[in-house]
Amino acid sequence: MRESRGSAAMWWMIVGGITLGAAIWSMHFIGMLAFHLPIPLAYDPAWTLISILPAIAAALLGFRVLRDEHIGIVRLLVGGLVMGAGIGAMHYVGMAALRMSPPIDYSTPVVVLSVAIAVAASWGALLMMYRGERIRLKPLPRSVLGALIMGFAISGMHYTAMQGLQIQPGSMCLSTGWSIEPNALALLVATISLFWFGGSLLASLFDQRMARQNAEALATLEQAHGELQQRAERQAQEMTQSLRESHEVLQRVLDSVAEGIYGVDMEGRCTFINASGLAMLGYAEAGEVVGKNMHKLTHHTRVDGSFYPARECRMYLAFQASQEVRVDDEVFWRKDGTSFPVEYWSHPVVKDGMVQGAVATFFDITERKQAENALARSEMKFRTLYDSTGDAVMLLDEHGFFDCNQAALAMFGCATVEEFCAKHPGVLSPPQQPDGADSMSLANQHIATAMEQGSDRFEWIYRRADNGKDFPAEVLFSALELDGRTILQATVRDITERKQTEQQIYRLAFFDALTNLPNRRLLMDRLQQAMAVSARSRQHGAIMFLDLDHFKTLNDTKGHEIGDLLLIEVALRLSSCVRDGDTVARLGGDEFVVVLEALSTSADKAATQVERVAEKVQAALNEPYQLKGRPHHTSPSIGIAMFKGHRDSVDNLLKYADIAMYQAKTAGRNAIRFYDPETQSAIEARADMETELRLALENRQFQLYYQIQVDSRHRPLGAEVLLRWQHPQRGLVPPIQFIPLAEETGLIVPIGLWVLQTACAQLKIWQGSVLTRDLTLAVNVSAKQFRQADFVARVQRAVQESGAKSSLLKLELTESMVQDNLEDTIAKMRELKLLGVSFSMDDFGTGYSSLQYLKQLPLDQVKIDQSFVRDIASDMNDAAIVQTIIAMSDALGLNVIAEGVETAEQCEFLDEHGCHAFQGYLFGKPLSLDQFEVLLHQSSEE
Repeated sequence: MRESRGSAAMWWMIVGGITLGAAIWSMHFIGMLAFHLPIPLAYDPAWTLISILPAIAAALLGFRVLRDEHIGIVRLLVGGLVMGAGIGAMHYVGMAALRMSPPIDYSTPVVVLSVAIAVAASWGALLMMYRGERIRLKPLPRSVLGALIMGFAISGMHYTAMQGLQIQPGSMCLSTGWSIEPNALALLVATISLFWFGGSLLASLFDQRMARQNAEALATLEQAHGELQQRAERQAQEMTQSLRESHEVLQRVLDSVAEGIYGVDMEGRCTFINASGLAMLGYAEAGEVVGKNMHKLTHHTRVDGSFYPARECRMYLAFQASQEVRVDDEVFWRKDGTSFPVEYWSHPVVKDGMVQGAVATFFDITERKQAENALARSEMKFRTLYDSTGDAVMLLDEHGFFDCNQAALAMFGCATVEEFCAKHPGVLSPPQQPDGADSMSLANQHIATAMEQGSDRFEWIYRRADNGKDFPAEVLFSALELDGRTILQATVRDITERKQTEQQIYRLAFFDALTNLPNRRLLMDRLQQAMAVSARSRQHGAIMFLDLDHFKTLNDTKGHEIGDLLLIEVALRLSSCVRDGDTVARLGGDEFVVVLEALSTSADKAATQVERVAEKVQAALNEPYQLKGRPHHTSPSIGIAMFKGHRDSVDNLLKYADIAMYQAKTAGRNAIRFYDPETQSAIEARADMETELRLALENRQFQLYYQIQVDSRHRPLGAEVLLRWQHPQRGLVPPIQFIPLAEETGLIVPIGLWVLQTACAQLKIWQGSVLTRDLTLAVNVSAKQFRQADFVARVQRAVQESGAKSSLLKLELTESMVQDNLEDTIAKMRELKLLGVSFSMDDFGTGYSSLQYLKQLPLDQVKIDQSFVRDIASDMNDAAIVQTIIAMSDALGLNVIAEGVETAEQCEFLDEHGCHAFQGYLFGKPLSLDQFEVLLHQSSEE
């Protein structure tokens, strides 16, 4: 059925459906022959024949669903459902042929189960037959297995349904009239089955044979047709491929040509164009050009912009006349409207004696035109430059000069070209060059080099022909080809000014403008050379670092002009004290350095030699100076550092000599000192401490200590805050070691601000306790801190931000501090007095005390220095000074406090003479905050 088409397939489907329906029907009634009851049974003929119809109908529907070659799982499910339903319908219709009384009852679950068995088994049989290739069985075994499963579907349904049959006792069969007896039924079923199945089998076999023969014949025809078709297609493809390859080869050849190539027909329309032509004309694809009139597209306008008629086009006229033509004075026009000069050839295309069109070859000659124009301009420019350039240009061959420009005439002092060319090259140079070489021999060497290498550049000394004056020049010899022979072009540039400028630049760069001595840069270079020579010769060398004593005073009092004259005279005297091979340099200001070389190989002897030179220099510089008719005196402080080879760097040597010079200054000036490594260690330690001091404030390493101040009854009045540095490695650093350093470096300003802020914060804390709320804190203020323009604002901010009572804050100033710029000091003190801050004069009596300024200062207290208090009981002078200070303070209405009180005798003396406030070890050492507060509690208990 599936192998047939059209009506044959339809008939085979009908026959197959009737065959399968008859088989189902036959199985049912054959099975019924095994069914026995105690009463006679017979079958109603009509119902017996009708019962075959559901089976045939189900088989036909199933075959219709399964007719296609490719069957999906859904169709298999539908086919199994139809087949199973048909088997069930046929069974129960056939059972109706018994016509029992009372009627036969059926168990509903068994009926449902029997139909389900028929459906499931039918679906399994169809699955085996149509999708059974997955179990890897050949078609015949798979068909047999499918038939067995279908037989199980029919018989399984039949016998399952018979189990649900319920016949009441005493029932009787009503089909006793015209009916079919079981034996007759068996004969009828067997006859029909044999006839139908046998006929169907023979027909099927015959049809399969015919179908196989037809299929074989058709396959043979299809194979022959396919071979013919393949051969034809292959030949067509080969011919097409051959044509395509020929066209592609031709197109590739055309596209590989750098020139543009296109063809035109007799009407001037483009028939083809290559890639280079498209690119030059600015088109992307050939379709934009092919079929278009090429003259209108690219050749429509002349070079001057006028219209170019096609009838006048030389290319068109040539191929119309079957002639070739070459043109190089026209332009083609691009797609974007721009033009370019072209050179083109036109060749006519002739076929059978008739001109069919033309092929044009062209290329862009823009670069050539530009080169031609550039060459013309260059020739003109060369002539102009040749005669107008400031450099002298001369041409010479083996016979001498034969041409020159105007600059050469002016440079060498000649009136005409003929006069210049008549001179021998030798007379235009001195006999010898600066290095002593013979000018003629050296000139021949440069000529040979230029001829061999093409050019040679060098510097030369020439001599003018008119006055014999020599001048330096930069020369370029260039070998040239002229009229088939090699000549030499000499370009000469007078570099007199450049040499003078270079010399001036050199002096500015390496010499001091005032004294003409080497400056620091040249000194460093010569010192490096001296060290290198020392390393080779093993001889010692030395650096003398000189600084003029009190030079700043001379400069400030007599003026810079006198100071400059002094420096010039010092330079002259220094130069006269050393050998020619030694170096005298000025570093700047009043600092000079002398480098002594080639001293003894013995360190002691070398030191003696240096010392003698230093003494000589010292004596020379100590002599009076006559500056503008007036005598002046100065003296040098000299520091010496020895060296041998490269044991130390240049910078270190200068640093060592500088350190030694400062040692000479410290020794009282006008002294000579050699570098001492111990002093260097101290300086390095000081530098380390400066670095650590900068970090101390950031890392909160500072602490405030408090030394109590009491009255005559030993009651606490307040305290002086003293700064301590708790170093993580050094421990507690004494103030004497870091306060001077902080003053010098300026770090005392931020440190002092921290002390002030911390003291104010502590006053605010103490205000909350009855024991401490009336205590004052005295804070020392450094000169640099006080001189800050915003000092008053900083104090105000510290007091306001802390919330402390300003009346409890006392600032201690020194005499030297207030004497410098007295007016500014008084102004700042008055501003802070308005705020409530009080002032104490610290270390009073140790400076140049003056009642005049003391009266002007808005002070509140005077502090007697401990140097007077120490021997007050035994030294009458100290006792008198203290009494005077107390009396003076009393007269000015100032309070007095004494520091450094260590004994009861000192305290009693002071108290008896009117000083009733004390500070010193007698009452307490400087203590940390916790220890100080314990001391306060102890004092209150006493």
